[in-house]
Formats: sequence, C-alpha cells, structure tokens
Amino acid sequence: MKIVATTTQSRPEPDCLFRYFLKDSGFDYIPRKGRGLKTIQHDSQADAVVVWQDSGPVMYIGDNKFFFHPSMAKVRLSAYRKKGQLDPLIEAAGVNPGDSILDCTLGLGADSIVLAYFCKGPVVALESSPAIAYTVKWGMRLYKSPLLWLSEAIQRVNVLAADHLCHLASLPDDCYDLVYFDPMFRRPLLKSETLSPVRLLGDLQPLSEEAVREACRVAKKRVLIKERAGSPEFERLGCHRTVGSIHNSIHFGIIDIEHEKGGGTHE
Repeated sequence: MKIVATTTQSRPEPDCLFRYFLKDSGFDYIPRKGRGLKTIQHDSQADAVVVWQDSGPVMYIGDNKFFFHPSMAKVRLSAYRKKGQLDPLIEAAGVNPGDSILDCTLGLGADSIVLAYFCKGPVVALESSPAIAYTVKWGMRLYKSPLLWLSEAIQRVNVLAADHLCHLASLPDDCYDLVYFDPMFRRPLLKSETLSPVRLLGDLQPLSEEAVREACRVAKKRVLIKERAGSPEFERLGCHRTVGSIHNSIHFGIIDIEHEKGGGTHE
C-alpha cells in the first residue's frame, strides 16, 4: 500500500512535528499546492493520503477517514471511575499494577489504553499495518485532554509498527507478564463508520498457532485472546478456559503460563 502525507490548505509548509512524523513513518511527503486530496491521491498514485493537523494525522482512504480518538477507552474507564464497573478485559487479564504488557494487536488503541491505566506502567502495542500504526501513534502523542488520568494512560502506550509474530520471535523468554491478542473478527459485530477504515487497512488473517506458541514462551503469567463468544478459535489456539458474560458477545480465552510451562501441552 502506498501512503503519502501532506499539509492542510491553511498551513502549506511542514512544521517540525510533521517532519518528525515523516521521518518516523517513512511516508512520502507531497506538497499541497492548493490541490484537493483526490487530486493528490491521483497524481501520486497513492492508496491513502494523510493530512497533518495540529491534533494529529488524519488518514483519508476511499470515502473513509481514520484518526485516533480514545472514545471507547474513555467510556470504559469512566464507567470504572464513576460506577466501579470493572472492565471485562481487565477481569480476564488479571492485571496488577506494575505488570508488563505486550498488546499484539493495537487497532484503534482502546484496549492498550485501558490496560495502561490499570497496570500503571508502559504498554507496548504492536500494529502490523503502518497506516494504522503511525496514525494512532502520533494521534496518541498529540492528543490533549483535560482528564489527566486519561492523558496519562494514553501517553503510557508505546506503539510499534511491527508484525506480531516477527516481534514475538525476537524477544527473550519470560519478558512480559501478559501477552494479549485481539485479532480482527472476520465478520464485524457492528457496522461502525469508525471501524471500517481499520478493516480496510488491518490484517484479516486468523491468529496463527505459531504466534500463540511464541506468546506462551514470552509471557510469564498469561496469554489472553479476545474472540466471539463460543468461537472455535479458543480450542484451536489451545486456551485452557474462557471467560465472559452470557450477556456479552465477546469472550476471552486464557492460557495460564504456569500450567503451560509446568507440564501442560499446547498443540
């Protein structure tokens, strides 16, 4: 996929932060020169165009636009802070303050933010799509909120543009407490305008057994897999148990590493 980046019409010259973004992402810079985005996309034969804004990058792909916003993370954390409603992900993960966490599937970043809030430390989040990775990474970096607790959680997410299998294979044994996967569902649960660009850009391949084996080697406590309730993926990937409410279409498969490394088998 070819991605190019440009400025807004009102600020035709790249500023310092935009130059850092270009260097980090490797996206080609195309001067705006008063042109519309469709013209830039056509002239540069690009699949998507990123427009740099003060609030962060906005990616235009087809009739969709994609940018970082912590909407669902904010809703979930607010429910915990105001009502004491513990997030299902945190219950399944068994997160404790100080835990080291690797999120292998960043997506929009909501799960990474929630994990970072509860572990009170950095969360490394991987994303195989450079389009998603750099848009979310820099959107997080530039996001401003009057809610200090939200801003602090966002800033603790360290985004890496990397294939999770390759990255896991490069890591030493027992280097994270939790390794988490939220693979893209083959059929979306909801029709969401926000999610449609992620489905266009993201990896729709099923999670591989090899990746789970590597995750079990890397994790000290637990490997967690998010899937539809009743999904055969839980059995295929060797989960020891699943957790989730009967009222929720999402469940979590758990691989307890003490069981795994203490004589359990993982086919």
